[in-house]
Amino acid sequence: MAKAYRLLKAIFDTAVDDRWLRRNPCRIKGAGQEKSPERSVLTVPQVHALADAVPDRYRALVPLAVSGSLRWGELAALRRSDIDFQVRTVRISRRLSEQCGGGPTFGPPKSDAGHRIVAILR
Repeated sequence: MAKAYRLLKAIFDTAVDDRWLRRNPCRIKGAGQEKSPERSVLTVPQVHALADAVPDRYRALVPLAVSGSLRWGELAALRRSDIDFQVRTVRISRRLSEQCGGGPTFGPPKSDAGHRIVAILR
């Protein structure tokens, strides 16, 4: 609702600027502010327990996802050549996504910021 209120307020602000209205009727204090609850963070034992609970072929993805804040599409698109064990980094250069009416396809990250190198924590 907060996003809708901000959009409506912006529309009315434009109408006021263009002199269609004398004043903006959106005047509720704090109505455009979102209050999202604090997200819980996994403890190290919880991360290990989660890694132990997934099939072996995905086990390494759990700590990498947690420590590197990687999305599933980025994790699923990783290749061995993306991992540099010498300097302990992972290069994110593509993602796996599912197209409507088609199967999964590889493509670039959603934005330029998606191309990045992530450190592998010990």
